[in-house]
Amino acid sequence: MNAIVLKNVSKRYKNGVLAADSVSLEIKKGEIFGLLGPNGAGKTTIIKLLTTLIYPTRGEISVGIYRRPDEDAHIRHVIGYVPQDISSDAALTGYENILLSAKLHGIYGTKAREISEDILKRLDLWEARNRIVRTYSGGMIRKLEIGQAMVHAPAILFLDEPTVGLDPGARKQVWEHIIKLNSSGITVMMTTHYMEEADTICNRVAMMCNGKIAIVDTPENLKKSVGRGSIVFKISGKLPENLDKNWIVHGDSVEIFSENPSEELVSAVKEIERMGCKIISTKINETTLDDAFMKYVGKRISEAEQWQATRKMRRVARRLE
Repeated sequence: MNAIVLKNVSKRYKNGVLAADSVSLEIKKGEIFGLLGPNGAGKTTIIKLLTTLIYPTRGEISVGIYRRPDEDAHIRHVIGYVPQDISSDAALTGYENILLSAKLHGIYGTKAREISEDILKRLDLWEARNRIVRTYSGGMIRKLEIGQAMVHAPAILFLDEPTVGLDPGARKQVWEHIIKLNSSGITVMMTTHYMEEADTICNRVAMMCNGKIAIVDTPENLKKSVGRGSIVFKISGKLPENLDKNWIVHGDSVEIFSENPSEELVSAVKEIERMGCKIISTKINETTLDDAFMKYVGKRISEAEQWQATRKMRRVARRLE
């Protein structure tokens, strides 16, 4: 069963920019689905279309059992949304932010307090509930914002670049909470330009560039479609001539091609030692999602683009100080 459906959806802004170009997607109920692409690919536009913030130029959109635009009010009741920019109130405590979100959804009194307390405990923010948000770390703020989006128990959660600007430790914490929410039955659709993030937590991803979807598949299938990885050993000693066809000798090195280099490492080491050679160094070349993005989109997401997004988020974060 599908939680989200887009059929030939396009969005052209008033300035003439075609941010979404005939996009068709089906997101399954209960999965974590990632929109993967560089800045300006159209990822945020898709999220805004699905969260009823903007209207499509053409095409059909369904969220849950409801269709846009006739049933937008119903859609807003079944979704949660965490935008890319920081949205919590820095002058309030964590508890007050959650409580305010509950009231905005028409939840008051004892029920609002119970929901707020439950969310703060589930997000490991209970001990910090009475601290002003401007004293929170970036990871804590992001978890708080996810909690604010969950007060009305939505069936579908939209996250726009949920970990941009966070350090690796905070990013991992947010991943864990996204996975935990998903395991409770919530469908998650997120945008990211971090390949590792998409590979780690997404069941399927859509690779996107210039408003178009290049391909949709699981991270594992996309990596497999690129080809095999390899292990490169620098050795001392002479290997026999009748080696397996997947073993290629380059001077004092041998490269072993494999679908799963990490899994084959131990057996390869034993085999080289059995042949009477000594291993000087080892390098594993795993096929990555970045390799798949290069294959299907024709470019890589540069470190400069990633830093630009991080710098933007840090500028926003400094306003809280």
